[in-house]
Amino acid sequence: MISPLTSYGDPFLFFAQVGVGSFQEKSGHPRFKTYNFQIDTGNELSWIQCEGCQNKGNMCFPHKDPPYLNSQSRSYKPISCNQHSFCEPGQCKEGMCTYNVTYGPGSYTSGNLASETFTFYSSHGKHAALEDITFGCSTDSRNMKYAFLFDKNPVSGVLGMGWGPRSFLAQLGSISHGKFSYCIKANNTQNTYLRFGKHIVKSNNLQTTRIMQVKPSAAYHVNLLGISVNGVKLNITKTDLAVRKDGSRGCSIDAGTLATLLVKPVFDTLHAALADHLSRNQNLKRWIIHKLHKDLCYEQLSGAGRENLPVVTFHLENADLKVKPEAVFLFREFEGKNVFCLSMLSDDSKTIIGAYQQMKQKFVYDTKARVLSFGPEDCEKNG
Repeated sequence: MISPLTSYGDPFLFFAQVGVGSFQEKSGHPRFKTYNFQIDTGNELSWIQCEGCQNKGNMCFPHKDPPYLNSQSRSYKPISCNQHSFCEPGQCKEGMCTYNVTYGPGSYTSGNLASETFTFYSSHGKHAALEDITFGCSTDSRNMKYAFLFDKNPVSGVLGMGWGPRSFLAQLGSISHGKFSYCIKANNTQNTYLRFGKHIVKSNNLQTTRIMQVKPSAAYHVNLLGISVNGVKLNITKTDLAVRKDGSRGCSIDAGTLATLLVKPVFDTLHAALADHLSRNQNLKRWIIHKLHKDLCYEQLSGAGRENLPVVTFHLENADLKVKPEAVFLFREFEGKNVFCLSMLSDDSKTIIGAYQQMKQKFVYDTKARVLSFGPEDCEKNG
């Protein structure tokens, strides 16, 4: 079972195309409608923005298409309270099971828990319909990261692929055998897929590292041992990389996080090392505007290329994730100048290797063996 992948803008948004529901067509045959779901390996529950977000007191996030018309789907079934093991204690309203997912301060989605038919492609070109997939029908979303795209936002919801019984991966059971893969291209993706189980294309020379579950998080944690810039290992305190007793810190890898987040001490060390390296490049000029005065940005002077820019390596347990310059920095043309900025951010509490730093690499998750395999790949040929 596979799903076409695409991206929007320097793959900051990375999403899969999934058919949802059963709708009556003129021919008399039920047919699904296709929506874009951001792949989220850091959370458990899948959800889509539903028509209820238009009701008084609720809020929809901006989207180029209308919300999902769940009331018109023949296969949509809301879940009654105490009817399903996925209905959590206290999550009940007017006899119906509800859900709430928080993504950060002031950012959340909530609504009704329901079951629906999700339709995917198969490697034979046919459709595979999966009935009774439990998901969230979002009726209220606040401060979602898609809002900055306004009516150009292509994402309708989230495909939860993290640890936990409610995740889409877990609900697939023997179809996936706990395995999925993806490969993120450097531009709008074509001919690459989110793949499950036996449909994963085998690749040679992939490195492997252990993935762990650090409860209560649904994210895939990896053991980050250190970071290098152009082969020079940075002086980072191990305690800043290790998981704390309360489950904070540590490092996870997530296709649903747009750009890599580093806890402040680690980010500051990396920032200083990159600034030192780039300051010695005579083809670069530090680029500063008042809104970005704290960011690491440079103007490329005539003749300057990307080949002399630094590589950042994340040293994982038994594996090294090498991030090339095109994924370390975000390149833009601004007022006729070729400019680039560091595409990683500082965070108060967590380190997450995000989608932008996963470009041009294939990732294969095996949740039963608790192993992540990855390596450089031609995404169109073997994605």
